[in-house]
Amino acid sequence: MDIDIEQCRENDKIKELISTSGLPIKYIKILLRLADAIYLNAINYNVRIKDGEVSILLVSSKGENEFGRFTTSALTNVFYRIRELEKKHEDIDTKCRVHDGILEVQFKFA
Repeated sequence: MDIDIEQCRENDKIKELISTSGLPIKYIKILLRLADAIYLNAINYNVRIKDGEVSILLVSSKGENEFGRFTTSALTNVFYRIRELEKKHEDIDTKCRVHDGILEVQFKFA
């Protein structure tokens, strides 16, 4: 996977990608709130949207700048948000995968 950490710091560009994705407004709002939570927890991340499926790539904690190096509290906070999102929205299916030290959270919308 070819990822530039500098690009992962540009929260406004990532939020613009989510906003113009063509997904239903409900899911755009959910993803924007999640993007803010990830950014506020100082995690470098990126988003990939393809065929209505969304992958959020958690790259590293800010300051670490090495792929796969995260602070435990930051990841805990983000995964808590994802868990709460799953509880409130039964129409959202999530999966987590690890690729070369990058955590990928996949979202499918029913």
